[in-house]
Amino acid sequence: MTRTIDRRQLLRGATLTGGGLALAAYMPAWAQSVSAGIVKPLPTVSGEDITLRIAHQMMMIDGRESHAIGINGTVPAPLIRLREGQNVRLHVENALDEDSSIHWHGLILPFHMDGVPGVSFPGIKPRSTFTYEFPIVQSGTYWYHSHSGLQEQLGHYGPIVIDPKGADPIQSDREHVIVLSDHSQMHPHIIFKKLKQQG
Repeated sequence: MTRTIDRRQLLRGATLTGGGLALAAYMPAWAQSVSAGIVKPLPTVSGEDITLRIAHQMMMIDGRESHAIGINGTVPAPLIRLREGQNVRLHVENALDEDSSIHWHGLILPFHMDGVPGVSFPGIKPRSTFTYEFPIVQSGTYWYHSHSGLQEQLGHYGPIVIDPKGADPIQSDREHVIVLSDHSQMHPHIIFKKLKQQG
């Protein structure tokens, strides 16, 4: 079977393809997940047992390399997808040379699993693993981040989506999880020091 394409169809197809490629190339750094300078979709982790590794990494923003603290090699950290009613064990390895932590922002959980060092637990010591374990008693969209040093400002944060226990009341064809943050080439400790020096 032979199909004829007229000049207009050919140009329209080329324009749409070229426009799509130009749009993808134009997407600003803040709208993309960054992993060792390569743009790729944000990874998702789910299940009863989840492993997260906190470590130093480099990332590219606007063509400039900069230091970050990521989880499983990405900034933002992977999307954690859970289901209301399940129990979850999150094995968090701290590959840093300093204490770290993960606070599960907005989640209802036992106080000693909340992840705030000095308040609800001692923190995750360098080169060690801590297991957070708790039931998922709610649904919705949340986020997780460090409460140690200024690690959150270096990229130690990520999204959480908890699907409802029964059928989802909102049906959709497509889902987008958007994580907004900012980043500075200047180390957050230097920024903090400058802020404290102002009148």
